[in-house]
Amino acid sequence: MVTKMVQATGFKRILELCKAGRFREAEMILKGLQDEFLALCEENDVLKKQLGEVAEILDLSERIRFDGRKYWLDEDGEITGPFCQVCYDRDGLLIHLQARGPQWECSHCKSIFLETVPEQPSARQNAHAEKQLPLFMDREYA
Repeated sequence: MVTKMVQATGFKRILELCKAGRFREAEMILKGLQDEFLALCEENDVLKKQLGEVAEILDLSERIRFDGRKYWLDEDGEITGPFCQVCYDRDGLLIHLQARGPQWECSHCKSIFLETVPEQPSARQNAHAEKQLPLFMDREYA
């Protein structure tokens, strides 16, 4: 906003100088405005590039899934991966994990991810679940 005011007053000043026949001063102000314009164009290009990068990151964050150990990428319904959790969390890199027997290995950071079977509830957890009282009772107790 301030830049627009400076430009507007700069052009007004140039017009006044030209009317007064002070072309050399008008030329100097015009060169300054041109430099400012070119700097703003460069800044605008950088900001557009940054905005594009942020949009890509947001798009990726909507398509990536974490299974508790590794990341997976959903590309139009096709799941690809797995990807290294350490590299993605630390550096934002999607590094494919390599299958090495019962484990996955990251070729970039050398992290190892074990392939495990989902845990089954233990007998103690099942017994505890059976002892829970219902929220509502069928009959009243005195």
